[in-house]
Amino acid sequence: MGNEKSNLFEPLLETFENPDIKAFARACIHTIPNYFWDVGASSTGKYHPKYALGDLGLARHTCAVVRFLNHIFSIDCYRNDFTARERDLLRVAGLMHDSRKSGSDADFMKNKYTRFQHPILAADVVRKQKGLLPEEEIALVADTIEAHMGQWNKDWRSGTVLPLPKTKYQKILHLADYLASRKDIEVLFSGYETPQPVKPAAETEEYVFDFGKHRGEKLLDVAKSDPGYIAWAKENITREPIQSLLAQL
Repeated sequence: MGNEKSNLFEPLLETFENPDIKAFARACIHTIPNYFWDVGASSTGKYHPKYALGDLGLARHTCAVVRFLNHIFSIDCYRNDFTARERDLLRVAGLMHDSRKSGSDADFMKNKYTRFQHPILAADVVRKQKGLLPEEEIALVADTIEAHMGQWNKDWRSGTVLPLPKTKYQKILHLADYLASRKDIEVLFSGYETPQPVKPAAETEEYVFDFGKHRGEKLLDVAKSDPGYIAWAKENITREPIQSLLAQL
């Protein structure tokens, strides 16, 4: 399905070196679920910088990953390790690596949290885009996506174990994703500015949650420790006075 917000990826598509892989990238982007464009890179807000949170946050994180790849490819000693086609295939992997962060649109409606197996889900979608590229190139993209979580590859609750990065393709995508996830690295986007903290009203400073998982905690403390919960609360909590207090954050 298409989404007009996908125009955010246009500058990245212009960095592709091979028209057929660029066309493949567009076909892959067309499969991205609608929720992808409306959510942050982390369902809890704990693991990504501010530019990657909120509306288009996951898309901005994705852009940052491909930007980091392009920065790396601008350095000869790294660029020369990959052919032009390999560089483009890695760009596709960067664009699609989190494309199933919460599964499909139907999955997202049931549970908005990150699915641990999302690398496998995204890779499977890429593998289905047959006929546009040689099978071995599609496999390279999919195999690279599956290993992008790096050493954080085990889910003790479900027993899921994701592939570790072993190839040069998997390692460089994992590195780009790691850099794009660091809270101390800011990436600039045209038309977007990182929200600056605003001094809250006195009643906001004193409000204590009397419900939910943060019962007994101050609103401001939760805003710092669990910004994803605050984002969720703004969209879902209608009770007063909490609705008015959330609007001040």
